[in-house]
Amino acid sequence: MASVIEADDRNYGFSRERGRQNRSLLPDPKYLMMVFRRRLWLFLAVAALVLTAVVVALKLATPTYTATASVLIEPRKNDAIDLQSVVQGLPADTNVVDTETQIISSPTTALAVVRRLKLDRDPEFVSEKVEAAPATGNASGATARERAAISAVMANVYVKRAGLTYVIDITARSREATKAAAIANAFATEFIAIQMAHRASVSGNAADFVGRRAVELRKQAVADDAAVQRYMIANNLMSAQGATMAEQEVSTLNQQIAEAESRLAQERGKLAAARGQLSRGGGADIGAVLASDTTRVLREQEATASSQLASLQSRYGDLHPDVKKAQQNLADVRSQIGAERERIISTLRANVDVAQQGLSSLQASRGQARGALVANSSAQVGLLELQRKAEASRAIYAAFLQRAKEASATANLPQADASISSLARLPDTPSSPNMKLGLAMGLIGAMVAGLIAIAVAEYLDGSISTREDVEDRLDVAYAGAIPDLKSAVGRDNRGTPPHMYILTHPFSAFAEALRSVGAFATRRKEGQSRVVAIASALPREGKTTLSICLARVLAMGKTKTVLVDGDLRRHSVTDILLPGHEERLMRVLDGTLPLAQALVKDNATDLMILPTAGIASTENYLTSERVERLFAMLRAEFQVVIVDTAPVLGVVDTRSIARHADATLIISRWRETAIKAVQATIDTLDQVDARIAGVALSMVDIRQYASTGHADAYGYHKKFTGYYVN
Repeated sequence: MASVIEADDRNYGFSRERGRQNRSLLPDPKYLMMVFRRRLWLFLAVAALVLTAVVVALKLATPTYTATASVLIEPRKNDAIDLQSVVQGLPADTNVVDTETQIISSPTTALAVVRRLKLDRDPEFVSEKVEAAPATGNASGATARERAAISAVMANVYVKRAGLTYVIDITARSREATKAAAIANAFATEFIAIQMAHRASVSGNAADFVGRRAVELRKQAVADDAAVQRYMIANNLMSAQGATMAEQEVSTLNQQIAEAESRLAQERGKLAAARGQLSRGGGADIGAVLASDTTRVLREQEATASSQLASLQSRYGDLHPDVKKAQQNLADVRSQIGAERERIISTLRANVDVAQQGLSSLQASRGQARGALVANSSAQVGLLELQRKAEASRAIYAAFLQRAKEASATANLPQADASISSLARLPDTPSSPNMKLGLAMGLIGAMVAGLIAIAVAEYLDGSISTREDVEDRLDVAYAGAIPDLKSAVGRDNRGTPPHMYILTHPFSAFAEALRSVGAFATRRKEGQSRVVAIASALPREGKTTLSICLARVLAMGKTKTVLVDGDLRRHSVTDILLPGHEERLMRVLDGTLPLAQALVKDNATDLMILPTAGIASTENYLTSERVERLFAMLRAEFQVVIVDTAPVLGVVDTRSIARHADATLIISRWRETAIKAVQATIDTLDQVDARIAGVALSMVDIRQYASTGHADAYGYHKKFTGYYVN
């Protein structure tokens, strides 16, 4: 992590943390607006491309017309004649309406429409390449062209129930308005025709069947009644009601058997419980054993003997004769208890055997009584069977006779369960493409695509561009932003070099930005000097321009300042301010030239410059001792020392300079330098214990507020027009 520069930098850290805490969770609308403005051309390009594609698609789309017919499903109603008893109509059930919807959209109805309108000859629905020969094994007899037309028609017809009503809407689409209306009306008409034909067929078949069946049932009913009378006379059955002695005997025996089974179950239960307790190692707590007086007396003797044995054992020990005698006495009592328990168990077994024998006797008696009942009642069973048959024949005959009368009355009155609610009208305008809706949706899609393009571009943009990038992603202090002259000055001065512009416009926005960065980087206590190294990750990031301009601004502010050209490879400061000047920095470092003779005064300000002409040998001039000695001499003469350095990632010289500087200010070109490059620079400087003051952004377009962060004054640069002289 970057080092914090001296104790006075803690105030900055505190304010930075407080600023983070005060940030809203929602994005700043002004920030989003500035991002939009920065990516405006990308947005317009993507939106125009999408909108153009939509317009072309709408122009090339084939017009389609839509027409809708409605069918009303009529639920079951009361008629003067009970038609429902002959032909079942539709119940008032919502599921029936959904079923009828499926029937309307079925291939059967579609085939009828195709044949009615001859759509198999229409090139809109059937291609000329389809053969006209009928397919073998086709149950409906449809040809290949008709099947192709059915598929095309069903794809362009939508059948849907209107809400929860009994109305079904049939919507047809076609390239021609008349054809769309004709198809919708044909589906409604053919559905009603199919309903009528079905009802007429069912009514006629029902009338014929019911009439023939009624004649047959009348003959059967007469024959069954005659059979009953003949059977009663032959078996001398005057009455089929009342109960015989055999029935009463069977009833009594059934009751006795039920009681005997209950007793047997109880005895078996007692025996099973006793056996279960014995199998689990018990027996002393069996109910029958506990109820025995003998067992109770023996239990008392056992308790007494056990008590005496315990007393003797505690007094004399296990080997004493009295103890042996007491143990034998206790064993005898327990033996008697076991014998008594076995006797009781034997008694329980005997009770089960007795109950079983009684039940068997009753069951044998019931078997004999049932045989007698069967023998005496066989004639009555036959009579009851004949009577039931005769009654059933009469009931069926009466029902069919009534149905025959109703069927003959309604055979010629077939009624459909649906009617046409409204016929499809001829559409005036095509339903698709809807130019207004298409353009509106295209415009919305174009805007959404443009915004998505902006979001993707922002997401993929890995350059450093905002204050948040510096503070949150790099975790270093934000030093400020230096505006690009093209966005900060008038048209007349846009060609002026920055280091010359600040001389003629010391109160411009550009100069004020330099003072702000200078105040940040050169913070020092009263009476102390400050060595500030200006570094960058890569070349051409505005580092040298900032070094020169910052040094001149400080010198113009009566701060005793020296500018050191620390870039031994390119020596850009010397080339700009002192072109063609001889080598002086390296001579000061190796001790061959005094510092006072090496310094050159700037011809425009009071700034002093320590120039260099570049490396003349492979000697390492920027050693730790030399740099430290040089900075000590400069601190003794000047209040602020500005050192222009080489790019950190490409040249190792800067690390030695940054290590001994009081602060290192990293310059990153706005929206050009990758964040990863700046992070690598910070990591490199951290390795040599450099004190990093922060990161400043260079060449910033101040007209785009989102690029400079939420706290920069450039977001409000128009409000400061009267303060700057650009």
